[in-house]
Amino acid sequence: MCNHTRLGADGRPLSGFDTRLDPDTTRATVKVDGPLSTQQTANCVVVNQWGATLTNVTLRHRYSNNPNYQQQTTWGSIAQNATSSPPLQVIYWTGAVGHDYWWIQFEDDAGKIWTCKQNFYCTLSTADANTTVYFFVNGASEEMRVQATSTSCDVSLYES
Repeated sequence: MCNHTRLGADGRPLSGFDTRLDPDTTRATVKVDGPLSTQQTANCVVVNQWGATLTNVTLRHRYSNNPNYQQQTTWGSIAQNATSSPPLQVIYWTGAVGHDYWWIQFEDDAGKIWTCKQNFYCTLSTADANTTVYFFVNGASEEMRVQATSTSCDVSLYES
């Protein structure tokens, strides 16, 4: 169910509810066997604003939520206010119907495992090619905010 406090000024749900914030009208066709479009890359980093060091931080990207179009990495530890390194390079496509799905999991300093829902997406566009996409994890709000050149999205984090 949609939380009305998470609606934008235009009345549409904010990202994290599987609703596009800014539709990309160039994504009009899709090939049956895979994306029919332009392949792009972007670098992804996690910024730890949780309040303590995070361990075993896994970030996964899937184009169209398809495991055949997946990139994933795990960083052993990210200190408070630090940014993960090296970045995860992701491959995505523009010019086709499809979304960029993201999933994160990490352990906090109390040994609790945190994650987001499996079907969270925040779709990258041509403007995001060859840029850095930031994933801010915030302990106070228990949310992850994705900040790309073209868009920003957020999703709740929960103890798994």
